[in-house]
Amino acid sequence: MSELVDEILFLSELEDRRLESRGRTALAPVAAEVLSELRDRAEVADVELRADVAPDFELPLRRRLARAVVENLAENAVRHAGGGAVFTLRASREGNELVVVGTDTGRGIPRAELPRLFERFYRGDRARASRGTGLGLAIVKHVVVSGGGTVVASSGPGHGLTIRCAFPTDGRGRASAATRS
Repeated sequence: MSELVDEILFLSELEDRRLESRGRTALAPVAAEVLSELRDRAEVADVELRADVAPDFELPLRRRLARAVVENLAENAVRHAGGGAVFTLRASREGNELVVVGTDTGRGIPRAELPRLFERFYRGDRARASRGTGLGLAIVKHVVVSGGGTVVASSGPGHGLTIRCAFPTDGRGRASAATRS
């Protein structure tokens, strides 16, 4: 119950713009910390956690918000990917974007559910049997959008789930004026 209340309050702060998103955060230490904290739960769920993030990769977000993205992407995989899955968090510069991608090799979701993944409290049929609030991916979307970015999900049954978060840059790898403080 406290997890639900905390997530509702956090989402409310994001929606009311009470949380300032702009900042700069090195993602590698955040990813290492979050994945380390989730290791025990991941082992119980038989989900392997990996990160492929260069030490100098920075997101145009404050640390708390960068952590919320990583944590919710990884927790989603731990809860829903299924045994034997591998979750990988990757970060890269692609053209004029800073991109963070969370991918799992799990059971995936029906394509018809993809448009609803980022809705508050939405839980697909299989997800209803597991713990969770149905707010994790809604939080990811709000954080990314508040930082000037976009978020897209792709999947299919048996093809895992991929969440791609992209932030515009000025062409030199730095956050653009739209996302800079």
